[in-house]
Amino acid sequence: MKKTIFLLFTILLLGFYTRAQELTCSDFKIGQFYIPEIKETAKYTIISNDSISEFIPKKDPAIKKYIVIREEKTQVEWKNGIGNGSPEHEIIEWIDDCTYRLTFDSSISELDEEKKWINDNNGIVVSKIKIEGNCMYYTATMTTKIGQKISQNGIICKEESLSGG
Repeated sequence: MKKTIFLLFTILLLGFYTRAQELTCSDFKIGQFYIPEIKETAKYTIISNDSISEFIPKKDPAIKKYIVIREEKTQVEWKNGIGNGSPEHEIIEWIDDCTYRLTFDSSISELDEEKKWINDNNGIVVSKIKIEGNCMYYTATMTTKIGQKISQNGIICKEESLSGG
């Protein structure tokens, strides 16, 4: 009987312990993450003057998710796994614990016209919407020099470590 009570008590404590380990914005500053390719995040919204439009860019069907290796002030993005193709190197400027600006790092690799244009328009500001489980839902917004606001909702998930944390 004592063993059964002890076992139930231990299970309850473990339940409280795992529930208490909910992620915060700080958990998304350093580590390995993935960005799943899902339909809900494919749409861009453009606000220009008094009009709102949406578009869905053509995606490469071979890309299932992006892998992100993040240090506090930099990140490297890989398509479908580390070592596949050429990674994208980005600079992170933290605005607050839950908001940061991404620009492409031209000191590591040559930027194509799209990446130069993003950098010329002060990069992309990423803001947390919510955190569920090991994933942070966000809005990524860029305000162009001509006043357009281009935004996209997305999701980034923290890879589970082998140690369970």
